[in-house]
Order: sequence, then C-alpha cells, then structure tokens
Amino acid sequence: MMYWYWKKKGIRPSVFYQIPYGELTIIRAFYELEVEEENEKIKALSGMPCPVLFW
Repeated sequence: MMYWYWKKKGIRPSVFYQIPYGELTIIRAFYELEVEEENEKIKALSGMPCPVLFW
C-alpha cells in the first residue's frame, strides 16, 4: 500500500509511520476501494475493441 501511495500520489513512507492507527485503517479501506475501482475500469476496457490506425 505504501508503494502505491508513493508511486501514484507522491506520499513518502515516512508519512505513514506518523499516521494514527485509526486513520490508517480508514486510509487502507479507501485504498482497497480505489484499487477495486481501477480494476473494474480495466476490466470494462478490456472487452472493448481497439481501433487500428494506419498512417
């Protein structure tokens, strides 16, 4: 989870060590929801035909 936040949001891992446990629990739930939403988008797009462009 920390790697994802570092890569996608630019939040350093040291910030996570300062977050209270209760808040971290909520952040983890938000993280799981966001990953699930991204996976649904990818799944929806995978069934669409890709256009072929010729130059």
